[in-house]
Amino acid sequence: MEKLIVAGPKRLARALLAELQKAGVVHIDPLRPDELGEYRLTPEEEAELRRWEVVLSQAEQALTVAGVPLEPSSKAFPGSLEEAEATVRPAAERAAVLGKERALLEEELQATELFGKVAERLDALVQGLDQSRWLAVVPFLLGRPEELAPVQAALQQGLAERFVLEAEPLGNQVLAVLVVRRGELEVARSVLSRLGLTELRFPGVYGGLPLAQVAARMKERARLAPEELQGIREELARLARESGEALVEVWTRAKDEVARYRAASDLAAGRYGMALMGWVPQKAKGQVEEALSRLRDQIVYTFEPVDEHHEGHQVPVTLENPSWAKPFELLHGFLNTPRYGGYDPTLMMALFFPLFFGVVVGDIGIGLLFLLLALWLARKAQRGEALRIDFLGASFSPEVLAKLAVVGKWMAGWAILWGFLYGEFFGTFLEKLRLPAMFGLPEGWRVFYPTGPGYDPEKYYGLFPILINRLDFTQTANGLMVFAISFGVIQVLYAFFLRMRLGLRHGHSKHFWEGFGYLAGLVGLVAFAYNFLTQANSALLNLVFALGIALFLVGVVQAREPLMIAELPGKGGQILSYIRLYAVGVAGGVLASLANQVGFGLAERFGFLGGVLGFVVGAILIALIIIITTLGHVIQPIRLLWIEFSTNFGFFEESGRPYRPFKSVRSR
Repeated sequence: MEKLIVAGPKRLARALLAELQKAGVVHIDPLRPDELGEYRLTPEEEAELRRWEVVLSQAEQALTVAGVPLEPSSKAFPGSLEEAEATVRPAAERAAVLGKERALLEEELQATELFGKVAERLDALVQGLDQSRWLAVVPFLLGRPEELAPVQAALQQGLAERFVLEAEPLGNQVLAVLVVRRGELEVARSVLSRLGLTELRFPGVYGGLPLAQVAARMKERARLAPEELQGIREELARLARESGEALVEVWTRAKDEVARYRAASDLAAGRYGMALMGWVPQKAKGQVEEALSRLRDQIVYTFEPVDEHHEGHQVPVTLENPSWAKPFELLHGFLNTPRYGGYDPTLMMALFFPLFFGVVVGDIGIGLLFLLLALWLARKAQRGEALRIDFLGASFSPEVLAKLAVVGKWMAGWAILWGFLYGEFFGTFLEKLRLPAMFGLPEGWRVFYPTGPGYDPEKYYGLFPILINRLDFTQTANGLMVFAISFGVIQVLYAFFLRMRLGLRHGHSKHFWEGFGYLAGLVGLVAFAYNFLTQANSALLNLVFALGIALFLVGVVQAREPLMIAELPGKGGQILSYIRLYAVGVAGGVLASLANQVGFGLAERFGFLGGVLGFVVGAILIALIIIITTLGHVIQPIRLLWIEFSTNFGFFEESGRPYRPFKSVRSR
């Protein structure tokens, strides 16, 4: 990243911003030197800005009402502001009228759906008494028939015998009508209010009509309103066909115009001159120079290298990752943006998260389910569809879905690979399933068969031997636990190496010595643990342990952080926490194995019917196990990268600014 400084006549400010917007690669920051003030729009420019904002608002509202997606046009409206206003105004006025009529009709239809049957039943119950000069009618709803008796008792106490109460079922509620003398209406309402009951009132224009008219009008509107609403929708569709393209072009142009006016406030200006500061990725310098060349004789500009030590907190960050790894930026992007000159953990996420997921899940069937999910997300993204999960209140754009699909495919691939190594397909299904003679194999062969001292080759045979039987604890438990912990050794030590390197690079001596101390101390602890557990009694390992602890104490002193002594065992515990890759995975494998035992047990005991029942029961159990364990199978691998790795090199201690270039809405 390089800093861009541009200076020139004040009158060229908008032309400069227009060229930079076309280039679309400059991240503009506010420039506030002591010698210059903030650039302020002239009264004419402020008036133009307000007019463009009105055009933008009208075009956006008209497009929304007409159901046209707010997606930028490939070309912007070429005309003047006056022509844009003339284009938008009639369409916006027509859309406003049609939108209001549609909203009223939809509201009316909703009212007839909610109250139509209620009005008919009330009309039948009341028989015109609501139009009496001497009587008043109070309709209300009860939740259960049992609630009618307390209402009767309360009315009896408040009105003696001067009322009539009738009720009948209405769906899962009770529709009740109270008739009293008009002079005692408020007393009746007060009694109902004390019981927590409110008078049933009809909405809108129906509120002041007699019940007979309400019922008749609602019935008529329920018949006519859908036709009127369909007509309005056809008019809106015609508006979208006739004016949609022009409105999108105007909306695109207005977005860019408004953005340029607002960006002007980031410039510094004097009486006649102005200056701009921005940040440009080094590979995009050519685009900026080409854009500024159109104003070369009237402005001056310079590129300056970034001083990471003093300016690192100001410089926006653009993540540079290979295309295959870029989707994995999602896994940390919502947590923090790396500081400029810091470490971007995307590659570590891309390499290890799918691998860890595969080690944990290790099931061909579950891997195929994840692959189907990833392909479904990819198809939605290709169609430009978003995914909304209402009960979570979450919405994912097509761009995010495309990235999730790539991540899902990597996860599925590793899960299938490790499933083949473990010999698991929805648990031990293909290990327990005995098949008839085929492919040159005798009857009773299995797709996956276990091997080892405890398995008779005459009984266990088939297509593929299980290479790593994680459910055979005597054979594989120790090896798999060491395998899992080895990832912890690599990642936690590398995290502290990164802390050392970044501390040295940015001139943070405390961070350097913390990383140095923890790295040395953990190397010593690992050497001691290996020496102790294997009973090797190696003099070299003892020397490594002693040297590691000595260097750790040097780091403590230099960092002036005595709490490091208390925290060192915890850092060792973080290495051991990688054992969850084995523990969480094998727990899921055991549950799936038990589900298969239930299913095959029913088949062996009850024959064909037992086989059908066992398949159904086993499938239900496997589905429940997948639902229960999937969240943990995703969270446990990613938390190792978030906590054990990223925390230790300081990812969350310093935040960067995302690179947001000033560009046209068409290029987003």
